Amino acid sequence: MVFNGKFCRQVIRDIVMSSMAVEILSASLASAASIPADSSYIQYFGRWDKQPQCQVTGQGAVYIKANFTGTSLKADLGGSQEVWWRVSIDNGPFRRFKASGKQTVLAEHLAKGAHKVLLVRSTEGEVGLSTFGGFRLDKRAKLLPPDKLKSRRLEFVGDSITAGAFNDRMQPGKYHDKEDNNQAYGPILSRMLGADYSILARSGEGVVMNYREKDPKTELHTAGRYVRTFCETQNPEEYNPFWDSRKFPVDAVIVSIGTNDFSLNHEPPGRYYFESGYRSLLQEIRTMNPGKPIICVAPIPSIIGTKCANWEANAVQTLKEAGEKDLYFIPVNDEGPLLSSDDFAGDDTHPIDKGHQKIAEFLKDKVATILGWK
Repeated sequence: MVFNGKFCRQVIRDIVMSSMAVEILSASLASAASIPADSSYIQYFGRWDKQPQCQVTGQGAVYIKANFTGTSLKADLGGSQEVWWRVSIDNGPFRRFKASGKQTVLAEHLAKGAHKVLLVRSTEGEVGLSTFGGFRLDKRAKLLPPDKLKSRRLEFVGDSITAGAFNDRMQPGKYHDKEDNNQAYGPILSRMLGADYSILARSGEGVVMNYREKDPKTELHTAGRYVRTFCETQNPEEYNPFWDSRKFPVDAVIVSIGTNDFSLNHEPPGRYYFESGYRSLLQEIRTMNPGKPIICVAPIPSIIGTKCANWEANAVQTLKEAGEKDLYFIPVNDEGPLLSSDDFAGDDTHPIDKGHQKIAEFLKDKVATILGWK
């Protein structure tokens, strides 16, 4: 894959310069051990792109695991300054922070011995790219062999709800300061089912119409974004390679989208237009995941009415009648609203933490039954 454009050149230049700085610093400081990003002892989950000196990502809830010795741990984290990260040491509580370059402190004052690190990007992909250039350990400390990988993997495709917008409501700040993608229903459900996960979610995105999109409909939608490694903008020069699903193969893809198509900011799409777009999205997902189940979940907010869910069910049935296999639809609000008003962040649209927990519990047995994971 060859990447062109001003943005790509700048990203690669920044990566190389950052790595050179790390190498120079490592040579001058005998008190630290530098571990490169391509170490076989570092595990990556979700959509990452390997570059010569680092790993690059542009999605939320991507994560890194490693085992190490020593009393401290630093990381080389770069990219967008608007991205929040969370780190857990030895399965302890998460600490929230923003990257501060090659000397980003993940842990210090640890007891001597072996430790585990889980590093998670909390912010969705539309905020920009992040880079990981490796770890820095104490002198004579080292990485240990990684834990055995889980045998199950899920992928989730959706909008701001799947991204966890407003679920971290106790945090002050702007829109993206209040989301923790790792505590949205997708990762919660995955942990319930003993699975690793990948999240592809962008706020405001729809099947055929985005949140504030008007005619003529020229914005990028989920089907066009799904095939790329990162959360793509419409800038043709942006660094964003096509995704190779063999890098992080999944056992099933769970899709929940459509709320923004029926936003009050525009006239809703017609049935034919919407169902056609939804079928195209599912077919794009199928092309990249041959033979894997696709589980369609109706939109979560009941305030958008039943039309969207009915049309999605129609689209699924049409594909199945045409011979599509391993395609499923899970209704959400048919027997009354799944979530109550106090499960949302004051807008009857974005679930807070307990709302995401309810969604995951609602889906757990249904998804397990479909996948034969009981």
